[in-house]
Amino acid sequence: MPKSKHRKKTGRTGTGDAIAMSSASAGDTPNREKTEKTKKASVGPIQFLRQVRDESQKITWTTRSETMVSTIMVLIMVALASVFFLIVDQVLRFIVPLILNINA
Repeated sequence: MPKSKHRKKTGRTGTGDAIAMSSASAGDTPNREKTEKTKKASVGPIQFLRQVRDESQKITWTTRSETMVSTIMVLIMVALASVFFLIVDQVLRFIVPLILNINA
């Protein structure tokens, strides 16, 4: 729950506390009413399925050609990444023994 503007402040004593407390409790009522109003009503299974059907009709599906182009692009990127890591692996395989002076 959000903090009230009229919340009790530390360090105060006397009647100011009572005023702060009464105004804070009075400020809570509209917040409760707002949260109760914003709660959505429960939806039955039939209505839920209708909503699912309506939402699924709003989906924009990709065409076959767009799917093929995306698939080819992914395959090319995987091949490039594989070649890159192969080269890095071979370079490190050559350099690390030289640095450590280990004969394999």
